[in-house]
Amino acid sequence: MMQEAKVQCRGSWYLPAGRLERGESLEEGLCREVTEETGLLCQPLTLLVVEERGTSWVRFVFLAQETGGVLKSSASADKESLQASWWDTVSPLPLRCRDILPLIQLALEYHQRASHPPILPQLCPSPFLILRLLLVCTSPGEMQILRSSSESAHLPTVVCTRRLSSILHPLLHLLQDPPTSYGILGVQHQGGDDADGLCLNIMGVFHGPELPAVTTEGLSWVAVEDEGLKNRLEQAMKKKTLLPLHS
Repeated sequence: MMQEAKVQCRGSWYLPAGRLERGESLEEGLCREVTEETGLLCQPLTLLVVEERGTSWVRFVFLAQETGGVLKSSASADKESLQASWWDTVSPLPLRCRDILPLIQLALEYHQRASHPPILPQLCPSPFLILRLLLVCTSPGEMQILRSSSESAHLPTVVCTRRLSSILHPLLHLLQDPPTSYGILGVQHQGGDDADGLCLNIMGVFHGPELPAVTTEGLSWVAVEDEGLKNRLEQAMKKKTLLPLHS
């Protein structure tokens, strides 16, 4: 935990956190913020959850391992933080905001039993915030995915433009109904000029005898014939291996 130095919350405590600087990758920003605010070095292990409130606010929550450094004392207080300390989560501690308590609980649970495989961002440039959608509809004995109707078939890809709406808002333009469940398969981000966007590979699942109505031209449901692919998709759904996305 780090003790805040900012005037509006000076003296309260919070997890190491901050905004990316221009040109940084997500992991570089994580390591920089941890060092600036706690004095420690760390190694990212996995993303725990992605939180979003539209394109103007997306928060990536990591689980990381301390690898070195010196815990920041009050003698080293600066504009980044007053000091840092380990917290047992039980002793009284004035928090800047209680929104971190569910995240701490999520990390403790993941440490005991991983809810999904380790997922770290892949370096891949993108000029925008993009969703690549793997939408699956299952019924007894059959599985279908939504894809483009063109000869060069591909998964639906949409650009998020509404700042104050959920980044999942574009789904409403593709299908009449939202998926029963969804999560993140992978995160792609690189940073840098003209490449500081983000691509979220999202899997959404529908259950039922009828296919969800498609409201966008150029997309259609196609049966999954490849048994290997079908098995991998079924395992992804059964084992709940997707990274949570909280909107």
